[in-house]
Amino acid sequence: MDGEIFCFIHQGGELVKGADGSVEYKGGRNNSVTVNPNMSYDQFVSQICSELNIEAKVVEFHFTVKFDPSCLLPLHDDASLARMFKFNDMFCRVYVSPRADVDAGCVAPISAQTPVISSNSAHVNTHGNADVDPPRDISDDQPRIESNGFLQSSSAETTSMDQHDSSKFQNTITSSGQIFNNASEFRDALYLMSLAGKFSYSFKRNSPKQMTVVCRVDECPWKITCRAWGSTNTVQVHTFRNVHNHSLEDVASYKPILRSQRASLVIDNVIRSNPDYHPRQICEDFIKQHGMQLSYSQAWHLKEKAKERIYGRPKNYYKLLPWMCERIVQKNPGTIVELNHSSDGHFEQLFIAHAVSIHGFTLGCRPIIAIDSSHMSGAYKDAIFSATSYDANDSIFPLAIGVMSSENYEDWSWFLKNLKKVIGDKKVVIISDRRPALLRSVPEIFGVENHVHCYHHVKEEFNSFLNKNIIKGNKGKENALQWLDSIAYARLEHDYNVRMCELRKFNDALATWVEENSPECWVMSKFPKKRWDKMTTNFDESFTVWLRDERHYSICHFMMEHMDKLAAMLVKNKEESTTWEGSIGPTIKEKVMLNITKGEGYPVAPSMNGVFGVCIGKSVLNVDTMNQTCTCKAWQMLGIPCEHACAALLSTGQNVSDFVEDCYKFPKQELIYSGSFRPIETHDMPIVNNDGVVRDLTGRIFTSLNPPHGTKRPMGRPRKKHIESQVMDRKTLFCSQCHMAGHNRKTCKRSLS
Repeated sequence: MDGEIFCFIHQGGELVKGADGSVEYKGGRNNSVTVNPNMSYDQFVSQICSELNIEAKVVEFHFTVKFDPSCLLPLHDDASLARMFKFNDMFCRVYVSPRADVDAGCVAPISAQTPVISSNSAHVNTHGNADVDPPRDISDDQPRIESNGFLQSSSAETTSMDQHDSSKFQNTITSSGQIFNNASEFRDALYLMSLAGKFSYSFKRNSPKQMTVVCRVDECPWKITCRAWGSTNTVQVHTFRNVHNHSLEDVASYKPILRSQRASLVIDNVIRSNPDYHPRQICEDFIKQHGMQLSYSQAWHLKEKAKERIYGRPKNYYKLLPWMCERIVQKNPGTIVELNHSSDGHFEQLFIAHAVSIHGFTLGCRPIIAIDSSHMSGAYKDAIFSATSYDANDSIFPLAIGVMSSENYEDWSWFLKNLKKVIGDKKVVIISDRRPALLRSVPEIFGVENHVHCYHHVKEEFNSFLNKNIIKGNKGKENALQWLDSIAYARLEHDYNVRMCELRKFNDALATWVEENSPECWVMSKFPKKRWDKMTTNFDESFTVWLRDERHYSICHFMMEHMDKLAAMLVKNKEESTTWEGSIGPTIKEKVMLNITKGEGYPVAPSMNGVFGVCIGKSVLNVDTMNQTCTCKAWQMLGIPCEHACAALLSTGQNVSDFVEDCYKFPKQELIYSGSFRPIETHDMPIVNNDGVVRDLTGRIFTSLNPPHGTKRPMGRPRKKHIESQVMDRKTLFCSQCHMAGHNRKTCKRSLS
């Protein structure tokens, strides 16, 4: 904006509106200055105060616009100053009034001690409210409550926390002259104000250009009118009569009406910080804070509306997927992104392996990958595929993720083929569960000799076999499961054969089940490759648990949260590695110390060329410190000296940590986290227009996708209860009569004597 503007300054008087609608400033004194439209608010205030010879701390400023000179607007920052220059051409008017402290219970602090013209009055009300009729006579048997904003409660037992929570929206509308970007924003503020004040309202007139709102209680003086600025969508409060006159009967009869689209604004901040905010808790909080009784269904829909407003409409995020994938590759060169869709433009498959993950896995991670899947709980029933490895401290290291419209053989095969491209010629061992799609796809792409079946799932299947066909009673099941553990964790072929014989004596059908369920893929002594003692997909620290909250989001938000979480994890692990005491990390050091403790009492007989004999009862095991082997095979399989090796090494005064494999040491950890990762920028993200086309602010059109076919989740509460494991972390049952484990009082065989 060029040139200067002539500014009238009015101080000490008041605006008076005549019967013909004209406006006149009476009393006080007038002055004038020329101002530069490019000046800041502080510069403007300094110039005005210098001209009037007053202090800025004791006054406040208002202005008018040319199309409504009767309405005073607050002038308090750079934004309001810019509006004053924008909506006035060659001159503007500024009104200076004394600054006054406003009582905390007043809803319109800006209006206090400031002349404000009401739409239905011909004179100025200097107390912050338009003229209202005096209160009606009140009978003694019908006590009434009168307050600004109806913020007082008829109950004296409200806690300070409840008062704070229920009234935090009381200032959504503060005064006559307040501006809103559009009519919808005004309606949102109006609804939140009614929740805070615990009253109900109705519209006498409701259009984008003009709105008149009154209290639903008969003869209550509360009223707000709002008008649009010319041809713009901006609306401004014109009349603000913020006094209620209600009886206790009115309070009970005219409570706020639930409107889920607007009531969901109340829980926006809670949903942002806690996506698992349960509908039951929403019901309790609405009763406690707003006096509104919600059903579970209403609370559930309230939460869904809030999620949609925060994260956007889920189907629109599929339209933004091509742009986001392109941006990910652009910001992090070397990242592999594959996006697959149907012939009619519907999303089907997505694969992402970030460059920093590929870099770390190639340079330092052990060649073992755990693959797993879970389901997104948003509006569409997509499946999340993951591939994770392990760093030098045995922490999970995310390698790749995938989002699929379904979970079947074709999807897993497509995901694993892309994973094969990521790891290149590196020979890896794959750990997975035993679902049919994986039992078929993993051997096809990586070879059956490189496929480890997750022992957790093997044990679950074995337990189901026990329940359905063979064993009855807790004691028999516990014995059978213990035999299965000893078989799975047997490192030597001899130990495996002994345990199988014991199981066969106990029940031949169970031994047959073990032999028929590919023991070479899950028994330690049978698997031909090195797998660093990884028996399961690591449920306690799995990728699914790592992204437990993020899977509730829409697909694009899930990708953003995954990148943020990945970056935070990379930084955290890299910083923690600099604090290692010695060459190995704390997790590996703990395992070494445990083995040292176990091996302290073993007798050691030295032999030639670094070979030692370690006595375990009547048995003697050979430990070769030069080739880093032990008869028990634990050192070879894990890469960490076993308890027998620790006894041999300590007998010669050597440092056990020096014999830990290099894959567990700091140089490897440093290589794993030596890459760089840049989060993507979304300030220029295109938007989805009402016609479904993806455009940016310059009008450029981008390629878009539609949601996947047939995966729209039905309305209502989805099932979230996890199917409880039958063999892991089971609570021990104790009898209240005999205090023994394994049964309860009803099935106790002990006599009551």
